[in-house]
Amino acid sequence: MEPIYIFFSIVAMIWITKVALRKNRNLPPSPFPCLPIVGHLYLVKSPLYRALGKLSARHGPMLMLRFGSRRAFLVSSPEALEECLTTNDITFANRPRLLAGKHLGFDYTTLNWSNYGAHLRSLRRIVTLELLSAHRLQTLKAIRAEEVRHLVKKVYQSAVRDGTIEMKSMLFEVMLNLMMMMIAMRRNYGDDSVTDEGEARRLMEIVQESLKVMETTNVSDYLPWWKWVGGKQLEEKMVALKEKWILYMQDLIEEQRRKTVVVGNGGSSEASITKKEEQKNLIEVLLMLQETEPEFHNDEVIRGLLQVLIAAGTDTSSV
Repeated sequence: MEPIYIFFSIVAMIWITKVALRKNRNLPPSPFPCLPIVGHLYLVKSPLYRALGKLSARHGPMLMLRFGSRRAFLVSSPEALEECLTTNDITFANRPRLLAGKHLGFDYTTLNWSNYGAHLRSLRRIVTLELLSAHRLQTLKAIRAEEVRHLVKKVYQSAVRDGTIEMKSMLFEVMLNLMMMMIAMRRNYGDDSVTDEGEARRLMEIVQESLKVMETTNVSDYLPWWKWVGGKQLEEKMVALKEKWILYMQDLIEEQRRKTVVVGNGGSSEASITKKEEQKNLIEVLLMLQETEPEFHNDEVIRGLLQVLIAAGTDTSSV
């Protein structure tokens, strides 16, 4: 047992020295005690929002917490929050370097994991002006209306047949359909218009697995040494899931490329004009941008945008 005592003694000495020599950084107050190694993790209990609410009620509207090796700024005052998101928005614009961002965020390059800078501004410009602009959403209005009709029909049929309705799965499916129709003009669930049942199951498995992984707390994000103790299992799942996302989205991109080539080379001039007048899916829009600015709209950027749209759109909206 002596090596364990020596180890903890060294850690305690380092922590005490660090606290004693720390310069005054004018940081917000911090609950006491802040334990060595774990920091304030001992105060975190389920449900998280209640635990954080009790801390704010006890110690004040602005707190500096330490979760293992990471600091967290807890704000519960509307006035302070407004200042953080307006006056000091650039200061708080960066994302934490978590393991999920490394793998599922494609090495911190996607919209929801990228740090503030030229790359993030470019992604935001693409989404704001091209993918989710008022004009683009208006052109895709018919798709949303059609998916709502499918949902209403399915709810009615379920009520007549069984007398009960399970809305959670229906809402998830309709949102997945809606996102995939907007992205690639492909329905995954519903009637005979479903494009490929195998591909539908493939996407469903990827999305559901992603949600499970994201809901799992990764201890090594806060205690880095944990992954050497036995926390590599979750990282291996993330690596495998990343490859699934890349393969699936690249298949969507290549499929759209093939369709574009067929229309461009095999169609008549009248067919080409008709194609231009048709509502374009989001992959088609991104591929058109790639032709004009290939350095800013490469396949990696497109895959990252598609992954965020599919995962965030289906999970957040259905919940």
